[in-house]
Amino acid sequence: MEKNKESELMEVVMETKAEAGASGYSVVGGGERGIFIKEVLKDSPAAKQLSLQKGDQLLSARVYFDNVKYEDALKILQCAEPYKVSFFLKRTVFQIDDSASQGASNVELKGPTAKIQRMVKPLSYTF
Repeated sequence: MEKNKESELMEVVMETKAEAGASGYSVVGGGERGIFIKEVLKDSPAAKQLSLQKGDQLLSARVYFDNVKYEDALKILQCAEPYKVSFFLKRTVFQIDDSASQGASNVELKGPTAKIQRMVKPLSYTF
């Protein structure tokens, strides 16, 4: 008796080395349907570094801003304005007296500053 092969959707994070880039693929779709990998060129960075496969759905893309030109970063951020984005930040947080932070909103911190749970004033920036 032959068993039916079950397919399973899973989320995978693929990341290139800085110098490798992510060229050699094309996409299809858009809107509510989503963005899917249409084609991957054999021996391209997309095939070798990212292991992209035809039919993969792109859920998000992270662009690293270390060593990026200001003009390029500005273009990327401007193009992303109308869409859901997630920022990965590095921030200097100064330790404060907890009694002075009454009424401040909770801030989730990771890393060495994780013990600091409140900030006096939440920072806001307008792009």
